[in-house]
Amino acid sequence: MYQIMKNGISIGLTERPTYVEPLDNGSYGLCDESIAKGIAWEGKVYALEGKGELDGLDAVSLVQTDAGQVLRSQNEVQSILFVIGAEQGAVDDATAAEHPDLFASWASGVSYAVGNIRRYGGALYRCVQAHKSQDDWTPDQAKSMWAQVADPAEEWPAWSQPIGAHDAYPLGAKVSHADKHWVSTVDDNVWEPGTHGWEEALDE
Repeated sequence: MYQIMKNGISIGLTERPTYVEPLDNGSYGLCDESIAKGIAWEGKVYALEGKGELDGLDAVSLVQTDAGQVLRSQNEVQSILFVIGAEQGAVDDATAAEHPDLFASWASGVSYAVGNIRRYGGALYRCVQAHKSQDDWTPDQAKSMWAQVADPAEEWPAWSQPIGAHDAYPLGAKVSHADKHWVSTVDDNVWEPGTHGWEEALDE
C-alpha cells in the first residue's frame, strides 16, 4: 500500500499506483514504474518528486505504508473529532449516547472543564461546573457538577431530581417514577412527577 503525499500531507492511498509519462502530443500515457514521470490519481495527473519537473503539475511522492495502521490512525482522528463535536454541541446528545465507547472514562484527580463528556457506570455525563474531580464526586453523585447525557435507547429513564436549569426537564420529556410513566407538560421542569408539571402516561 502507498500513501500519496503532497507537501507532507497524505491525499490518498493506493495499492497499485497508475504510472504515467508525457507523450509527444502533450498528453500523458500509461507506463512502467521505471520510466514514469508522474502518476494519475482520481482523474488528475501529478508529477513524481525526484523524476524531473512536469510543467504545471503539482508534485507528489509515494510512501510505502501499512494500510491497517493508516486506517487506524484515521479512525482515531475521526473519534477525536466526534468527541470534540459532542462537547461543543455540534453532535446532539442522542447521537453521542449511541457511541459511548468513544468517550474517555471519568477519573479522579482530573481537572474537568464545562462541556467535557465522560463515561461512568455505563452512561455518559457532561460537566456543568468546572472542577478537579475526587473520589467522592463521581458523576452519578455530584449532580451540581455533572448532568447525564440522554440515552436514546431508554424511552422512560428514571426521574432524577434536577438541581438547576442545566438538568431541568424540557417540555415533552419522558420519565419513569414510582412505578409509573410520566410526560413533562412544562419546560424547565424541576418538580417531582405526581406533584406538578407532569402528566401520567397511560400504557398503550
